[in-house]
Amino acid sequence: MTRLDVKRDGGIVFVNAAHDAAFRKALMAGVPPALRGKMQEALAATPGRGAAAHARRYFGVEADQIFADAAELAGYLHRFLNDQYRLDGLLEWLTATGFGNDYRMIKVFAEWARLTSKAEIKAILPAEAKVVWIGPDENNG
Repeated sequence: MTRLDVKRDGGIVFVNAAHDAAFRKALMAGVPPALRGKMQEALAATPGRGAAAHARRYFGVEADQIFADAAELAGYLHRFLNDQYRLDGLLEWLTATGFGNDYRMIKVFAEWARLTSKAEIKAILPAEAKVVWIGPDENNG
């Protein structure tokens, strides 16, 4: 897949539908099972202009640490998706869509970062070419 192409026109942001679908699918395929519902909720949201300020208020005194945890995981996933699947531009997609500033997505990314190590994120099934979760399952801790 080619690099994400974002166009802005008159205050409206346009993201290629194929890239949008690919990033959504990758996030849903890779998120730990315990966080799938929260990821669905985050992806169903329509972040507004005040999303960043709202996120800071929502997380309060813990905001800086939560933002750092979420940003670290987002950066890792950005590199992983590019290196393994040639799906480049996750960070740009998060910015263009507003998801990167939305408290729901930040919350999912921060919780995901706390649940797992980077080594547990990157299991690949070559035949299916998708990211899958291999970490502690919901029943075994």
